[in-house]
Amino acid sequence: MINELMIDIETTGQKPGCKVLTLGAFGFDKNGNQVEFYVRFDEKKMGETGFTDDPSTMAWWHKQSNAAYTEAFGGTVDPKEGLCNFKKWFYDNFNTDRFSGFRVWCCGLDFDFPILQEFMRVYGFAFPWKFWDQYDYRTIKNVFPIIKNEEGNTLKHTALEDAKAQMRGLRAFYKMVENRI
Repeated sequence: MINELMIDIETTGQKPGCKVLTLGAFGFDKNGNQVEFYVRFDEKKMGETGFTDDPSTMAWWHKQSNAAYTEAFGGTVDPKEGLCNFKKWFYDNFNTDRFSGFRVWCCGLDFDFPILQEFMRVYGFAFPWKFWDQYDYRTIKNVFPIIKNEEGNTLKHTALEDAKAQMRGLRAFYKMVENRI
């Protein structure tokens, strides 16, 4: 795989305007090398900027394991600094010109991308990719549920580990398709 990226976030809500606790990114750069990025944002600083918590999501978080909760809510990185680091990492690793074949994936076009886009906008950043580069892994795994077995995620609700697991599933999908052609 070359020039493909999987994004995952952990949040305090289900729509734009909620806090983004962590951002995990895993993929294969423009040279085909595995690359990863992970940041745990300082949740307290997001409240100062007007981001909110959804009560049902917060109730869900309180039912998760201590390890998952601590990982998600223990961030200390200033959001603006973390997003700046993410954009630099992204531009260092991926080629997004119109004909580069770049793809960025997430598990639900209606969740990760809109929430992350609003989060970045509030801190003064635009997405480093175009809308036509965005793909939905959730649809693939629901249409081809067998690939979910390939994810092998043991650290659920940890953005980087979720992104890695989803990429394993995507790679299994590509292999499945290649073997049928």
